[in-house]
Amino acid sequence: MSRKLKEDYYRFFSVTDPRTHEKGHTEYKVTARFVSKRHPDDVKEVVVWRRFSELKKLHGELAYTHRNLFRREEEFPPFPRAQLFGRFDGAVIEERRKAAEAMLQFTTSIPALYNSPQLKEFFRVRHTQRGLPSPKEEVPPPLSDNDLAVFDPCYKQGDAKINVNVII
Repeated sequence: MSRKLKEDYYRFFSVTDPRTHEKGHTEYKVTARFVSKRHPDDVKEVVVWRRFSELKKLHGELAYTHRNLFRREEEFPPFPRAQLFGRFDGAVIEERRKAAEAMLQFTTSIPALYNSPQLKEFFRVRHTQRGLPSPKEEVPPPLSDNDLAVFDPCYKQGDAKINVNVII
């Protein structure tokens, strides 16, 4: 069996379309896109909706991992503080969106971060989460462990079949 290296993919992350949830919090559409370097038509995309608190938690976990890598030459991107008042202000929402996107883009060059279990779990679709799309939106099927194999540094070709060109 040949080993499929994670370096065979370009990684792109975006945080877009903030929306206010009926329960009083803001959600962000977070997209991870993986494009094969050898076969550019081989694209895997994962889309989840996450609250600021979930993004802040991921930031803390990835920053901790980064600190322990002793990579002092690059600074982990800062993240805005949580605030009770003004959190629905357009400027605050945009600042949070940009910070989340910068954090995710930062991970694309550090294997220990883009292969981290925390990042993998962050992109797992949870049907019990509060941030599910509204009933009028199309709900994609849940992401399986095999679909998330692109995050797994030990993935071996043939161990799991990844469906490509599936937009979640």
